[in-house]
Amino acid sequence: MKFSLYYFEKLDLNVFLTLLFFGCIIFPYEVSGQQKLIQDCETCPTMIVIEPGNFIKGSPESDAGSRDDERPQHQVEINYNFAVGRYEVTRREYGIFVQSTGHDSAGGCYGATDDGIQLGIELNWYDPGYPVGDNHPVVCVSWNEAVSYTQWLSKETGENYRLLTESEWEYSARAGTRTIRFWGDSDEGCDYANGADLDITPESFLEEMKGRGTKIVLPEDWVVAECHDGYEYSAPVGSFEANDFGVYDILGNVAEWVGDCWDISYKNSPRDGTARLTGDCNRPILRGASYYDMPLYLRSSNHYGFQSNQSENKDTRYINFGFRVLREMN
Repeated sequence: MKFSLYYFEKLDLNVFLTLLFFGCIIFPYEVSGQQKLIQDCETCPTMIVIEPGNFIKGSPESDAGSRDDERPQHQVEINYNFAVGRYEVTRREYGIFVQSTGHDSAGGCYGATDDGIQLGIELNWYDPGYPVGDNHPVVCVSWNEAVSYTQWLSKETGENYRLLTESEWEYSARAGTRTIRFWGDSDEGCDYANGADLDITPESFLEEMKGRGTKIVLPEDWVVAECHDGYEYSAPVGSFEANDFGVYDILGNVAEWVGDCWDISYKNSPRDGTARLTGDCNRPILRGASYYDMPLYLRSSNHYGFQSNQSENKDTRYINFGFRVLREMN
């Protein structure tokens, strides 16, 4: 069963009743302006349509916290519509995939301990070792598992789902802005993003995790935002203000896998929104940072080429890594 693209502002009552009768719409959603939502099945992620446009990708040297791998800045032209997950994929949505496919979630999930990065064999997407519910973003999902979810969702709906490219992700995150973050340059964004702040000070975070039997190592130069966002760990999706495109949690909450290969600069990066498929393709890229990360990582241009102590990075899971999906528009 497929659910139609719609505007809530000017939906004719007869059309609405017809769609509702045939199961082609889910109601209600609050949508501002002319933002368009898609949901291809009752348990599918809610998608928001992003219009074509261009933006400057990467960061100048003047941006606090920026690195050389975010340069050179360059213009990217995206000349196609696409739909991006309004939220990060939730535990409930991922659980339906696991139940439907019989996916094997054994193997554990990584976190930081006194002995370095260690595998918690008992940790998984359902129980990452801290309080989560069905409406929290799913974590402890590897890059390969995120891709498998999009392939399953494509088969279930007959539409083309996949991970976002880096350019599509940054375009969606910036939402027309050229500031360090979509809310501005300030790193105190507790109304907009779930990152490391006064609710996750080194002392409180360490005490909480040790109380749960985990020995966490914090960075020596740990710095938090001077504000409160109300969460020590991940937050239910949509708990913070959306950006101007209507996308939630694009910075913070959990880091998000994207589809590109890692390289040391943007020198040969595509300019048309497509994924870079050259470089180190065993180092999948994460975007957006997470509840655990310091403010300097919660930037629209920040990206991280993941490299674990394992030989296969794309099969590695972490307690603060999740993903968001893209649906191609025919």
